[in-house]
Amino acid sequence: MTKHRAVVVSLFSMMLAAAFVGVHCGSCDEVSFWPEDLVVEETAVPPPPARDKNQARLLINGEASFLERMKLIDEARRSIYIQALIFKADTVGTEIADRLLARKREDPELDIRIIVDAYSNIQDIDAQLLYFELMDGGIDVQGYEAFYLHWMNELNLRDWTAGNKRYHEKYWIIDGTKAVVGGMNVGDEYARVGTDPLLIWRDQDIYLEGPVVRDVQAAFLQNFSYFTRVKQRWPHQITTDSYWESWRGAHPQLRGLVTKALATHQGWRRAKRSPWDPEGLAKRSVGSPLVEDVSVQFIRSRPRVGESWIERAYCEHIDRAQHTVIIANAYFVPTPALKRSLLEAARRGVAVTVITNSKATNDIPIITDAGRLSYRELMEAGVEIYEWHAERANEGTLHAKYAVFDSEVAIIGSYNLDPRSRGLNSEDVVVVRDPRLATELHRRTLDTDLRLADRITPEQARVWADPDLVPLVDEPQLPWSDPRFDPDRFELFLMRQAERHL
Repeated sequence: MTKHRAVVVSLFSMMLAAAFVGVHCGSCDEVSFWPEDLVVEETAVPPPPARDKNQARLLINGEASFLERMKLIDEARRSIYIQALIFKADTVGTEIADRLLARKREDPELDIRIIVDAYSNIQDIDAQLLYFELMDGGIDVQGYEAFYLHWMNELNLRDWTAGNKRYHEKYWIIDGTKAVVGGMNVGDEYARVGTDPLLIWRDQDIYLEGPVVRDVQAAFLQNFSYFTRVKQRWPHQITTDSYWESWRGAHPQLRGLVTKALATHQGWRRAKRSPWDPEGLAKRSVGSPLVEDVSVQFIRSRPRVGESWIERAYCEHIDRAQHTVIIANAYFVPTPALKRSLLEAARRGVAVTVITNSKATNDIPIITDAGRLSYRELMEAGVEIYEWHAERANEGTLHAKYAVFDSEVAIIGSYNLDPRSRGLNSEDVVVVRDPRLATELHRRTLDTDLRLADRITPEQARVWADPDLVPLVDEPQLPWSDPRFDPDRFELFLMRQAERHL
């Protein structure tokens, strides 16, 4: 641990003590609750209908998406709502945080809220400190708690798998009228900042204006309400919000000392990051022109309440396709329903093309092994499968999650075509019914993305179809008790457990 980190962690320990002293413990004897009461009930909700009269444009790469996001921050007048699985404290994350804090200082009434996934960021101490800065600056960050108290808001004694049902939705909503939706988290690899090939990812977002943005914002606010209601189930004396109240009322000298330590850490963090280069991003930005009068439907799936709307949307559009289906997806491990739709489409003569990661480019390589088990059956029906090899062009992972049907309809969002997205993670997509945008995405996929991928041969598919060649997950010894524990192996184990219940 660096000297600066050690100082900050020590100060955080002091703050924790101060926070507990600040709580009115005299009333703690009256606290009484039953743990099952901490569960906040949710119900499945059908997706809203398609909305007409929207404006939209494709944000083909991270340069285009994050330039748009920065512009939206500067333009905001009433509200800025951001949700992402991951929000890093690297170049782009720090730049965004600095802008948000500056906007909040300029206009304290500006409503800025952020949702992050608690455990997807828990090992990143820089991100934890960044969230503290945002909270201390008056910006509410749900999914984060100082002192690693996230577990208090995740406790669910009715569902032992609840901790594995993560919040994978990705929204960027400004003033309730403009939004960016897609597959990108907040981090250098998504914005494609720097020259490290491992941090130059292919992802896909879409910019939206119009009536559909109200549906996106409603989903964000519903998520935000859920996080706050979870806290309210605890007695106020021990809620994480009470700690923040105590901290904000702490002695000025203590607050000043922590602020000084954070400023020192900020300087250290900025010194090691790549420079923010908007001009360089603009030169590499790839996107489509803004298109008017677009029909868009926003769809969300939350397996924790039994929703599977996104899988249904994918299957329905594959079933309706008459000519072409193009799928680009980071983690392609098709569920039974999706595989059935793909097989039937190929057998009736639809040209089905799938692009997914190779083991060389997958940030979770073992998921490629799992996906390859399905290749042979799909290819024998006529599906063409390509694996991403952008490492040969000094680029990294394919993180995009989109599909195009007959060059008429496109689905873009956070949804991976695997059992985790179907059975565990909350997800979101937009269904864009517009031949102009669908044709543009279809064309770019064929002209650009396929050139960075290799077509899988029947011989490869036959070899990979043998389960004995893939590391088994159904061993007598569970992965977390295995001294050879591998996080990737554990992820495959969790995904297989979800698959069994689909």
